Amino acid sequence: MLQSLFNPVTPKTTFDIITLVTLSTHMVVALVLPLATRRAVLMAGFAFWRLCYNGGLGWILNWQSSRHGLVALFKRNGWLDPNRGGRVYTWLRSELEAKMGPGYSFESVPIEFNVWLLYRQLVDLVLLNDFATYFFLCSCYLGSANDTEPWHAFLRIAGGLTLLAFNLWVKVDAHRVVKDYAWYWGDFFFLVEQSLTFDGVFEMAPHPMYSIGYAGYYGGSLITGSYTIFYASLAAHMLQFLFLSLVENPHIEKTYERPPLAIQVIQKSRIRRMSAPMSDISDSARDTTASVGDACKVSIRERPTSLWHPELIVFKNFDLLRASDVLILLLLVYSVGVPLCFWWAFGHS
Repeated sequence: MLQSLFNPVTPKTTFDIITLVTLSTHMVVALVLPLATRRAVLMAGFAFWRLCYNGGLGWILNWQSSRHGLVALFKRNGWLDPNRGGRVYTWLRSELEAKMGPGYSFESVPIEFNVWLLYRQLVDLVLLNDFATYFFLCSCYLGSANDTEPWHAFLRIAGGLTLLAFNLWVKVDAHRVVKDYAWYWGDFFFLVEQSLTFDGVFEMAPHPMYSIGYAGYYGGSLITGSYTIFYASLAAHMLQFLFLSLVENPHIEKTYERPPLAIQVIQKSRIRRMSAPMSDISDSARDTTASVGDACKVSIRERPTSLWHPELIVFKNFDLLRASDVLILLLLVYSVGVPLCFWWAFGHS
């Protein structure tokens, strides 16, 4: 995405031009306007793009998941039909061919795939502007902390940079696992048969792209030392969890029935990773892989009671691989732990 967008040699689509113009506008706002004005403008911009992400893109995905609405819209209006589309068809085809390069054939792929490619360009527009407005907003609040000691500032900035680096690793490793198809919600448009190995960051936390994948928000809050940035980050992260709960999880449960337990996915991925390099797999390993695969397909109501986790009572029976437990822990950290850290670091003076 970034390579094709900022490479001057690569042909630019209409979405690319709009993205570059909006990014440049945010940069001008951050560099030219007075401090109070640019803080207000960039905060409003960040709220707008975050709502476009979780609200706008979420609504489109939910519409597509429940009624195949987006694909049906293109079919009904004939926008990708050479006999009915007219100028719209010519423009959309040129956009996709410029974006995808010479190896792409517009007419040889189904309409669902082309609609998904167009949706991807909208996603790129929203996500890049969401990131840019947050970055420029943080730049407006640098130096907000009142550190009483130099080592306070050092720990705060070092912790923030660590969270940013961790955030970058989570996103890169998650993309390595799920590829563009899942990254851009391809299964809302069409299904493909593929075998994914959920290793790396997916062994650390449930839904890592939405949970620990937003650690950079709190890194930015620490670096700036601003409660304004912290509360904006917290609100944006909560919107992302709402997006997960209201859009992604219902689609996953509808498309794949009920998802398997996290421990089953990890065990299956480990078995596949261990057995893949071996040319001669023993019968016992085959049986083990088959049994784990079958366990993942069984309805949740038919699983043995040994796979059920006991209910959480305060912190008793806490399970790091159960999403609800992790969400409760994050809420406690947000509401108690992080404010105490801010108060201790630079607020109590």
